[in-house]
Amino acid sequence: MINLRAAFQRITGTGRAGRTDSDTATLWTTPYAWRTSDGIYVGHNGEVWMYRTIPLSPMKWEDPEQQLTLASPLARLLGDLGGTSRQPMGGLATLSNNRIVHLISITWDDLVIPPRDNSEQLRAYQAAALGFLAPKRVLFVGVLLRSSLRGRADGRKGPGESMFKAVSELVKESLIDDVPDLANYARDAEHISAIFDRVGAEVPARRELDQLESWYNLGRGPDAVIEELPTRLAVTGVGEIEMAAVMSFDHPVMPSPYAQWALDAISHSSDAPHIISVRAELEPPNLTRARARRAQRRIMSNVEEERKTQDLEKVELSETFQQAKEVEDYLAGSSQPMLANCSLIMAREISDATETYMEFLEQNYGIRMKALEHRQIQALEETLPCSSVRVNPFLQDVNVPMVSHAGLQSFSDLGDDTGVFGGLIDPDGTPFFVDPLGAPRKNLPPVFGIFGDPGSGKTFFAQSIATQSALNGLPVIFVNPKGGDSLYGMVDYVQGHGVSSGRVSMSALEDSPGAFDPFRYAPPTIAAEIANVHILSALDDSRDGLSLPERLALGSGLKRGALNGARCVWDALEYIPGEHAERLRGLVEQQMEASSMFSLGIALKPLQRLDVNQRLTLVDFDRDLGLPDGKTPSEYSVSERIALAAVRLVIRASLEILIANRSGVLIVDEAWTFLSQAEGLASLQRISREGRSLNILPVFLTQRIADVVTKNLESYLSRVLVLKLNEKIEAETALTLCGLQPTTQRLAQIREFGPLPPEDGRPARWARGIFRDLAGRHAQVLLGPTPPDAAEAYSTHPEDRRRREERRTVRERAEREEYEAAVAAGAAAEAAPATVAVPREGTDAWFAD
Repeated sequence: MINLRAAFQRITGTGRAGRTDSDTATLWTTPYAWRTSDGIYVGHNGEVWMYRTIPLSPMKWEDPEQQLTLASPLARLLGDLGGTSRQPMGGLATLSNNRIVHLISITWDDLVIPPRDNSEQLRAYQAAALGFLAPKRVLFVGVLLRSSLRGRADGRKGPGESMFKAVSELVKESLIDDVPDLANYARDAEHISAIFDRVGAEVPARRELDQLESWYNLGRGPDAVIEELPTRLAVTGVGEIEMAAVMSFDHPVMPSPYAQWALDAISHSSDAPHIISVRAELEPPNLTRARARRAQRRIMSNVEEERKTQDLEKVELSETFQQAKEVEDYLAGSSQPMLANCSLIMAREISDATETYMEFLEQNYGIRMKALEHRQIQALEETLPCSSVRVNPFLQDVNVPMVSHAGLQSFSDLGDDTGVFGGLIDPDGTPFFVDPLGAPRKNLPPVFGIFGDPGSGKTFFAQSIATQSALNGLPVIFVNPKGGDSLYGMVDYVQGHGVSSGRVSMSALEDSPGAFDPFRYAPPTIAAEIANVHILSALDDSRDGLSLPERLALGSGLKRGALNGARCVWDALEYIPGEHAERLRGLVEQQMEASSMFSLGIALKPLQRLDVNQRLTLVDFDRDLGLPDGKTPSEYSVSERIALAAVRLVIRASLEILIANRSGVLIVDEAWTFLSQAEGLASLQRISREGRSLNILPVFLTQRIADVVTKNLESYLSRVLVLKLNEKIEAETALTLCGLQPTTQRLAQIREFGPLPPEDGRPARWARGIFRDLAGRHAQVLLGPTPPDAAEAYSTHPEDRRRREERRTVRERAEREEYEAAVAAGAAAEAAPATVAVPREGTDAWFAD
């Protein structure tokens, strides 16, 4: 027997989805009867909905102009969907056919695990820091589709189309329990899909649809035991959920983008809603304006009646009249639709927070909310796809910006999908990763710039990048020019995890000249140019330097030597032409005798080529170099110029070695030593020019940002991390490089970004910073957590260093005693350890003589 009542409910959309049908003894646990893999839902009430997801961005820390830009796609989407609402003839609202939409933001917790594309060694390292729960979020926009049987999208009926025909077709469908025929919705679905495509909306993934269908059960399906209490729901295995509705907006005007009430609610520190559901009709603005004018006329009529009866005027009438007048004035200059009959439902997991998000919204935005008593199940059903239940008694008329600019599309999501774990993103606490090869893959500038004062955490973070990159199979060279501040603990830690690593000590190389002779690592013509710059840095003193003919002769001779087969700088000097040859070679020889740092770049005979023969190499300048501080280049002494030249030589050698290897990570502390000269930028130009084929990530750390800006390094920066900076000028420059406005609030925050040790029962505080990723997105980040043993190895605190040295001494003594005992027993070859746990040092760590 045909159930005509059910068929009629399908047509009119009045079916009680999710309820029992006494005639058929049927119980529906969900409002939808059918779904497709691309986000189309068919309800028991006959409604067909299309759901798409909207891209999310970390909006909180962006500039206001960028926040408006990020919010505009949702505003444009609602405006375009509102354009499909029927404009009634004569302005009669009863003849309208408003487009019905459903916006729902869903936040849930998921276990954070290392990216699957990382190596097993790196995944094991990251597992010690990860393994916690972090939020995920998705924003759905659902649209109720129209059937061609019920009239065209523009409201006109086609030939022969009638309500009788629509009833007949739906009655036929009710006889068949099979896949529903969506052909009648194809035309409208194609139209709505095109509107979605214009704003970059995407077809939901399966795990996202799981959340849409059963968010109350953590996306595990609708089969859950739910106990309904007066003001909450008890879900077995989940907890207690409270469904609440927005009663009113006390502030009818909320200026964009500063009124991000939804963003502040879902990121509330102690209590936040997991669900924000918005159901509404997109009403043409002329209809809403007409209703506002009618409301004004009614109020004026009531006021006039009270005046005639000499009754006192009611204050609430004046307030209502003023609100209606504001709405009319707004709509007079707007072409956007209004969200009429808007129902806003939010759900939270009940906690013992001292301040709930509802209290926060009322205090800060004048948004009054109320937990729905004895209507919790119905409120839950209203949030589900195809639901015809509207339980919220406090329906609103809301303009598009109050929803589109509220921050529903905000989420802490930036960085890369794989690679190095960097830390957590504020405010949601989601992890971010840095893919060392991400910039080359996207043909973006290569450099990662990290700016911060001493003690800001930049060296600690750089060691984390170096360790994780090495564990992921990439060769890493870390240049540390800070004398007396060795990072030996990092090398020891990496080698302890079975990765080849070593330390190059400058003091171990000073006795033999030519350790960084350019002919050992660069093509001959480039080697000649590097050698020329290195020699001139010492000999070409501004007060008593070389003459122009001598400078030209030096450069010419080195280039001729390279072209004629010279394989070390000293041999190339033999090709200096003319009368200047003997004097120039003599000056170079005298300078080599006077400075072992200068002699690092000049070999007296050809040496074996430098190459990558281990995963991590730390180049330590293990004594104070006497680098210039706070001086202009014209004020540098000869020793300061030589110190700078030596550092640049080592950095350039490291870069050329990785370029020849066609992959790797170069990390340079005190990077101003390299970037303050045109030679450094020339190397970066080469990396940018050859792009993805080199797969090089240079990571430059510095506090002297002004030196970077004057050399136009910003054009080579693809990522930026701004840590603690006290100097206002430096902080302003760093924020500008990051792509953000240096506001007073940000400058104050940057001064407080540094890490703090535990003290007086207070836990340690991780370093904070502002990060810009490859996509130009910004957010404040926390540089943690770090595996405890790694954190101790990276620490430069004197007490941590002392403990590391004690353990190293004990280990070396034990290994020595074991070896000596084996020798005494006549079994040295069998008893000697295959690998020595102590990091190799000096020439053995990198160079093969």
